[in-house]
Amino acid sequence: MSQELSSSFLDYYTEFSEREYSLISFERVFGGASRETYKIHVKDKSENEEKLILRISQDSSLIDTDQKTEYLAYSAFQDSKVPVPVMIDMSEEDNKLGASFMLMRELKGEAATPFTPDVYSPHEEELGNQFWSILGNIAKHEINDEIFENFSKETKKPFWKNELDKWNKVIHEDSIGVEPILEAGIRYLYKNPPREKDFVSMVHGDYRSGNFLYLDNKITGILDWEMAHLGDPLEDLGWALSPIWSWQDKDRPAYLVKREDALTIWKDSSGIEINESDLEWWELFAAVKGMAIWISAGHEFKSGKNTDPINLFSAWIPGDIHLEIILDILEKNI
Repeated sequence: MSQELSSSFLDYYTEFSEREYSLISFERVFGGASRETYKIHVKDKSENEEKLILRISQDSSLIDTDQKTEYLAYSAFQDSKVPVPVMIDMSEEDNKLGASFMLMRELKGEAATPFTPDVYSPHEEELGNQFWSILGNIAKHEINDEIFENFSKETKKPFWKNELDKWNKVIHEDSIGVEPILEAGIRYLYKNPPREKDFVSMVHGDYRSGNFLYLDNKITGILDWEMAHLGDPLEDLGWALSPIWSWQDKDRPAYLVKREDALTIWKDSSGIEINESDLEWWELFAAVKGMAIWISAGHEFKSGKNTDPINLFSAWIPGDIHLEIILDILEKNI
């Protein structure tokens, strides 16, 4: 597949750029659940080299999202305080590379596993300041009217119900059994909704440790915008704060700075006051949403649609962690 795809890509990019290119390397990057990702290194006849990232839709996707959504989300933050790759092209057709895709410039840096404590040592404080400040900048960023209109077509109010309905549907379509703890969490969320905000923010949808690139003490890129949508900025905050991303050191969300420091940085950056009750709702929602994703992963594996072992792992260990988080939050409130 890679050899055939690399040949098709070279033909496409030569035509697109109106220059003749040769491949230096074409390498798949594994780990994504919704797109196939490739690192591509090309050069033209003048020996000018380019490093690119190709994100291409795959037949079986853990998270069913529109390619255009991710492309527009990246496009919304070009030349902003939120570091994202420079976008080059996007196609929703399959006549060029066999599936819809988007192409971007490669950013320097590496992504770390979200399950490894002290992975950012000795730069936790510097990276933590950037991590939570960037999330605040996402929350307050003014979206281009055309991009905003595209996202508005898929957005219903109240935002909390729109998102909860969506993930509740995934749970009940893909679950192979009843999860009493999860159902209790869902019932609590519906009965105790957060306040509806007067403003609308772009929500990344999966802002967490592991979904950003960094180089030493600097965050170089925020990645994986495939679940982006309009909504309440506390949704992103609740997801990023979730203990699952720092299970071995719960006092330091994302294994960066302490929770109270993270909240202060986010408030200073976003200019948004945090209602503790609303934030707790979104933190419980984050665990329910996480369960929906892990249940979907298990369904993909069990049905044979995608037998990648990561789907089996996701349906097992992360699911147990999120159930424990749901229990902890319910215990404090019921």
